[in-house]
Parts: sequence; C-alpha cells; structure tokens
Amino acid sequence: STLIVGLTPDPEGLLPEPDVIRLKEWGDEVRRRFANPVMTAPGSGSKINIKLRQTQSINHVILQEEITYGERVRAFKVEAHVNGKWETLCDGTAIGHKYIRQFDDIETSRIRLTILESIDEPIIKNFAVYNVE
Repeated sequence: STLIVGLTPDPEGLLPEPDVIRLKEWGDEVRRRFANPVMTAPGSGSKINIKLRQTQSINHVILQEEITYGERVRAFKVEAHVNGKWETLCDGTAIGHKYIRQFDDIETSRIRLTILESIDEPIIKNFAVYNVE
C-alpha cells in the first residue's frame, strides 16, 4: 500500500515550513529506529533462519522481497524460539517491497521466517530483526 501523508504545497509549490520540520523529525525517527538491525539475512526458499550471537530482546521485524521477480509470497509467519518451543511473532499474506511489524519485546537467540504459500520460489532480499527502544 502507499502512505498518503496529506500535505499540500502553497501556490509557489513549496510545503509550509512547519510541515517540513515535522517531516524531518519523522524521517529522523525512522532512521533512529531502523539504522542498526540486531541481525539481517537474505535468502530464498520456504525457510530462512537467523541465529543471534546470544539471547537478546527483539521487538521489530522488517521483511523485503526481491520484487524485481514479482511479489511471490502469499502467506508467511515469523517465529522466535523461546523456552524450547517456537512462538509466532507475526504472520501475514504479503511481504512485497517492505513489511514492518512491531511486537512485544521477546528474549530469543533464534528467529525464523517460514513461507507458507508462494506462487514461485520466494526470494527474500532482507529479513531483519531489531530491538527498538
């Protein structure tokens, strides 16, 4: 989907200064949150695993398909290994260019992306986990 911000330029084609300031603040916050992933992994096929160096807290995931080959994923889930079992963090029906999901903090050292349905071999450009404070 697209993000419609609802900004209207003035008659000279410029955005009002308060809107420009707020957009800069917004961009700065996005960069602060997502500049330093805990770990990333590209991959293809039905499962992609991330093994962290140690158990740590995570609370966001970003998924990106290699969309030059089209949007192939039709169903997926992201799980974390917690106390000896896999716990679902999020699931969905489309990844596309970028899928960002926040969830409650969870302590883990292993995370996996499982593609449950796709129209061809899924190609994941980026599978990244974050601990955003």
